[in-house]
Amino acid sequence: MEAFKFETSFGRVLGMAHTAMYRHLGKLMKDRNLPITPDQFRLLAHLWQNDGLQQSELALCTNRNRANVTRIVDILEREGIVKRQDDPNDRRVFRIFLTDLGKQLKKETATCAHQSIEDALIGVSGEERAIAINVLKKIIANVG
Repeated sequence: MEAFKFETSFGRVLGMAHTAMYRHLGKLMKDRNLPITPDQFRLLAHLWQNDGLQQSELALCTNRNRANVTRIVDILEREGIVKRQDDPNDRRVFRIFLTDLGKQLKKETATCAHQSIEDALIGVSGEERAIAINVLKKIIANVG
């Protein structure tokens, strides 16, 4: 049996690709003077689809722990991008809503996300993209 080679392993290469795309998205957003980071974008993307989620729901759908989501929401609230409101049915729960600024960021941020993906896939054929997506979906099903 061949020895495990971390630097060339599938997991390492997958992680490096994720990090490269994350950094590239951050650069594109910074170049456009957008006031958010890729981590914040991940959370906002869910609010753009379903405004008013609970913090616990945001943690679940972003695959982050509640403390991390609380920290991100704190920053976004301080920047005037989201606001917390008490849940009318449970006083222990906050719902997170987009402000007007948060709603306005959607279009330009989505443009950056699209550009980041297109830049990352330069030279990758449609067939290769489909194969990669299928492989990643199998990985998620196996260990997600």
